[in-house]
Amino acid sequence: MNDIIAPYTGPDIIDLSKIRPRLVDLINGTLAGAQREKPGFSDVFDELSKALPQYGETLGIHPGIWPKIVDKTATLDEIRALKKVVLKLAEVLEESEVYYEDAREADISRVGGFVDTTIRHGDPSVEAAFHKTLAYRSQYARKAADQRRKNKQARDEPPAEPGTETTPSRT
Repeated sequence: MNDIIAPYTGPDIIDLSKIRPRLVDLINGTLAGAQREKPGFSDVFDELSKALPQYGETLGIHPGIWPKIVDKTATLDEIRALKKVVLKLAEVLEESEVYYEDAREADISRVGGFVDTTIRHGDPSVEAAFHKTLAYRSQYARKAADQRRKNKQARDEPPAEPGTETTPSRT
C-alpha cells in the first residue's frame, strides 16, 4: 500500500471458548487493592515447585495449594496470550476507524469545495441542496472564529476600575 498503512495480518477470529469459563467480569472498583505479579515470579514458581512437595506438610500447607498455583499460572498464560492479540486488534480497529473517518471527512470537504466553486462561478442555487453539508464542513471553523472574536472583545474591553464593581447586597 504505502509506508504509513499496512493491511491487518492478525487473526480474523479470536477464540475464547477454552478459557471462557474462567473469565470474570467484576463490578467497577472491585480491583482496587488487588495484588499483581511482581518481578521475579518465575524464580518463585521454580522454587515452590521444588519446596512445596518437600516441605509443604512440615509447614502445614494443604497439598492442594500447589496444583491451584499451577492452574492459575496456566490460566494467566492463556489470558495474556489472548490479551496481546485482542489489544493489537483493538489498536488496529481504533486506527482503522480514525483512518476511514479522516478519509471520509476529506471526501466531504472536497464535495464542499466543488459546491463553493459552483456557487461562486456557476449556479448559486445548489447551495440550498448542500446546506447541511456546508454547515457540517465549516462548523469547527465557525467555532474557532467565534472564539477568536470573544477573545478579541475580552482584550479590547477596558479593565474595570477598582472599587467600581457592583456586588449584590446581603440584606
